[in-house]
Amino acid sequence: MAKKYTYYNTATQTVIATGRPWPTADGVSTPPGLAANVVLLEQVNSDKPTYDQWTEKLEKDAIVYDVPNLQAVQGWSVAALTQVEIDDRTPEHVEISGIKYDTSEQSQNALTRMMTLVTQSGMASTDEVAVKDCLGVSHTLTVEEFTADMVQFGLFCYTQFHA
Repeated sequence: MAKKYTYYNTATQTVIATGRPWPTADGVSTPPGLAANVVLLEQVNSDKPTYDQWTEKLEKDAIVYDVPNLQAVQGWSVAALTQVEIDDRTPEHVEISGIKYDTSEQSQNALTRMMTLVTQSGMASTDEVAVKDCLGVSHTLTVEEFTADMVQFGLFCYTQFHA
């Protein structure tokens, strides 16, 4: 990807133009006629911080014009989501035993297949299985707990289907 540059007026501390290629063919020499108070700053994106997509969001910071290093740096901040934003991002689900089970058709099919495998394999009621909730968080349950959850899950989905 070709580098982009910001034309920056150091006298007025204002941006003249952004997203421009280097103005000379060789890509390094100063363009003729460029005012002494105008510098070309390479546009740089700082690394995005890690964040929890279900409870946080990334926001662009104000661009920092680092004239000594000839860079225009785009930074990022992590901000907490509002409860409304969290609710909007959370898939349709039913909460059973503290686990938010996704109620999408794909999830219903996957949990049904998993229940069939657990039943057909003859796993002991004290054996453990892992399921992921609608937010991707893994939960470990005994087969007995999983079976009880799946009965409640199935009844919930059935009532939704016939509502």
